Amino acid sequence: MNSTVSTRSSLAQGFAPFSYSSAKQGINFAYGLPDPAMFSELAWPDALSQNTGVATADLLQYTDAVGLPKLRTRLAQRYNVQHEEVILTAGASQALQLIGDVLLDPGDIVLTEDPSYLGALRIFSITGATILQLGMNADGVDLSALETTLRREPRVKLFYTAPAFHNPTGRQISRAHMARVAGMLARHGVALVQDLVYSELPYDGPADWLPPGGNVINVHSISKIAGPGLRVGWVLADSDVINSLARLKCDGGVSPIVSNIVLSLLQSDALDTHIVRLRRHYRAKRDSFHTLLQRSRFCAPEYLLPSGGFSFWVRLAGGIEAETFIEAARCEHDVHLVHGRHYGPRSGHHVRLCFSYLPTNVIEEGLARLDKLQAKLHVRSIRTLAENGRLEL
Repeated sequence: MNSTVSTRSSLAQGFAPFSYSSAKQGINFAYGLPDPAMFSELAWPDALSQNTGVATADLLQYTDAVGLPKLRTRLAQRYNVQHEEVILTAGASQALQLIGDVLLDPGDIVLTEDPSYLGALRIFSITGATILQLGMNADGVDLSALETTLRREPRVKLFYTAPAFHNPTGRQISRAHMARVAGMLARHGVALVQDLVYSELPYDGPADWLPPGGNVINVHSISKIAGPGLRVGWVLADSDVINSLARLKCDGGVSPIVSNIVLSLLQSDALDTHIVRLRRHYRAKRDSFHTLLQRSRFCAPEYLLPSGGFSFWVRLAGGIEAETFIEAARCEHDVHLVHGRHYGPRSGHHVRLCFSYLPTNVIEEGLARLDKLQAKLHVRSIRTLAENGRLEL
């Protein structure tokens, strides 16, 4: 194809398309996928059931751009918002794309932490926005750095974060801290976008987050708590924001058939029961992974134990060159990692290790292979230093 492509298409060329098929190859710590073993634990309803109150004529038809009305109403009840403050999307990714389309023009600025979720960084980058990543402390984003940036940069349009639970660190950012962030942003006319796809999966006590409204826009998804294949997400925000999103949503609405499945799950309380099982299951996997990591040598033993989410954020052991290590892990040991620099410019010595998808025995084998590689590269490094006359063997 020789025709001129758009600016956004050109920007997208810098990112590889998502490939679930590749996630099944080798030992893949790169993707935060739900454990497929848990899909069969959920009592799946009939997609065409009319027990939800939705007629067959409506299930097999287009639906509203904002989504199936009865599911919107049920979600409004679940989150204590108004019906008109909910829009359904094809997963959280479409939600972020629509938010970017509403709020961003090329040259605008998106703020987030370093590190941050690489999927969101990709989506906002493709809009043509400039992304500025700010440092984090134990509470969350550095408020002093945030205030300084807001005063200096008039084109900041949104701040993106995942307070419950932060991706990739697994940190829970307190509601009090986020309230201070939201207030600071509001004074500068900047939106706060909270990615809450992991919010239903706390492992160490309940999670809490800012409700939507004002400059706060919340994004949720069914992906982590039922199945990504449903492709159902939702945005909670003031009705004027929802209306703006709907005008940019140029489709026939999220599948009414799939929406009916989600509606049935919510009406029967089956989903909430399943979420309790998921918390126990992923907490056990997290704890097993933590035990294995503490015996590993390829990463530093000091890291934050994730209080939710699907991943650990670890620093590679001293003396390991990240790019060399990641490439050798893939080529020599069939273990797949993502370089920390993709999550933020200060994160080049880190990797995200996802524990949710793989069975524990495969995780153990993958970490053993990484340890073996680390030992090999360490010996190679010593030999290189000796050959260059910088070390005596």
